[in-house]
Amino acid sequence: MSRPIVTAEQMRAAERRAIEAGTPETELMERAGSALAEAVRLYAGPRATLTLCGPGNNGGDGYVAARHLAPSGYPVRVAALAEPTTEAAHWAREQWQGPVGSFESAAEAPIVIDCLFGTGLSRGLEAAVYQRLLLLLDRALAAVACDLPSGVATDDGSLLSPIGDYDPTVTFGALKPAHRLMPAMPHMGRVVLTDIGI
Repeated sequence: MSRPIVTAEQMRAAERRAIEAGTPETELMERAGSALAEAVRLYAGPRATLTLCGPGNNGGDGYVAARHLAPSGYPVRVAALAEPTTEAAHWAREQWQGPVGSFESAAEAPIVIDCLFGTGLSRGLEAAVYQRLLLLLDRALAAVACDLPSGVATDDGSLLSPIGDYDPTVTFGALKPAHRLMPAMPHMGRVVLTDIGI
């Protein structure tokens, strides 16, 4: 069975069509975060988990994943790079009942889920951010990327800033070019494609 590969703009268009057809954006985020949590459960045992959330919908997926992992025996901590900037991400953060720490002071954990930035990133991360992220990933037993590793350009697979190594990378709806292009591809480990109804 063939799997389509879509650009960032094509993915955004598909999401818009799904929303216009009656699926709320929060429902798409709930499906994505739940799928991310399930992939973590399948890949890694119930160890202490640090979920790193960015300001956009990728971060929203992280809040949802944390909410789904916590009842499954995972001691979950959430650290935010910034306050949510989208309505769906605001909603996801409100659903998470645990504390939210700062990215800058986040302590290492055996499992790290990178939900800082995903599809559509157009510029590199600030040095202090990618240096801290690389340190946390290096000290983790399992590193999981949500959609794409933070710092990867969706459409051409270029590295906008230094990135770590992940296994798995969990993406939603369709593969993106970066999942199959150098130099990004070797950093992603196993790419897990999940269906969220788009």
